[in-house]
Amino acid sequence: MRFGIVGIGPIGGLLAAHLIRGGHKVTLIDIAYGRLEAMKEQGMEVFDPREQMSGDFTVAPRHICPGLGQLADLKEAEGGDVDVLIIAVKTYILERLLPELKRVHRPGMKVISYQNGLDCEELLAEAIGAEDVLRVVVNYAGGLSGDNGLEVTFFTGSNHIGTLDPGNIPLAKELARLFTDAGMRTDYTDNIKLHEWQKVALNAALAPVTALTGLTMKETMDHPQLREIVATLLQEGIDEAAQLGLEFPEGFFDHGMAYLEKGGYHKPSMLIDVELGLPTEIDALNGKIAEYGRSREAAHCNRTITALVKGLEVRNRNLQDQKENPKL
Repeated sequence: MRFGIVGIGPIGGLLAAHLIRGGHKVTLIDIAYGRLEAMKEQGMEVFDPREQMSGDFTVAPRHICPGLGQLADLKEAEGGDVDVLIIAVKTYILERLLPELKRVHRPGMKVISYQNGLDCEELLAEAIGAEDVLRVVVNYAGGLSGDNGLEVTFFTGSNHIGTLDPGNIPLAKELARLFTDAGMRTDYTDNIKLHEWQKVALNAALAPVTALTGLTMKETMDHPQLREIVATLLQEGIDEAAQLGLEFPEGFFDHGMAYLEKGGYHKPSMLIDVELGLPTEIDALNGKIAEYGRSREAAHCNRTITALVKGLEVRNRNLQDQKENPKL
């Protein structure tokens, strides 16, 4: 199989580097072409502190592409094609990506949502058909360093892969084995929605509170009033999943709160996005939970927190406009 990975940030970049180290053909696709060129010329330098891994390593990607829309040109130039296209961009970019995806997609090319948030795979299925769509729930995080560096900051348990079409189950199982062999442990599941909701319930409980306060995970969980908000958000996520028939493991709430307490002085990506003045993934997290609860007049805390983060995004856009146009 030849892989294309769209979005060479920490998540997509780490997967790409491990696959390349495993001997797989991978095309790196990103609009930040200067960074891709640096990775090709200098190698992708990876620091992976997990004990079961080999630590630091460097790999040299052979194929880079300035954007998804150029993938068809790359195919003609190199005489190759992508069998599996992995979408690892932020969720708010996905809808803008769909027209280009339709242009380069061919029947049989499998597309994997390798993202945070709820229902990204449904958006892909509407664009290209459910028979070519899979979903991975990602359970690791990383960071960027310099022009060509990547670091694994934590890897909890396993990633999970599932599919919308039963015909893709053998492929999903093969990809789980292949990713695992490359050092990115991934398990097949026949209930990907359950894992999707479990992760979103946890992310949506703490990330937006840190984004609004500027506090780290530990600082937020140590604050009694903020901790209470986190608990309410988490319970609402569990409740909305139950409305869909998704039964979380017994004791998930207590387990989830204990898990969030272990975050230490880590900044979730939503807080980092706010600090950088970027959009956030709030719509695919708390916004989705609130959307599911709206018909029952439920998930009020998620609705409120979504509005507050959206307001923060407006403020950041206004500040950016003022910097670019100081006379306004």
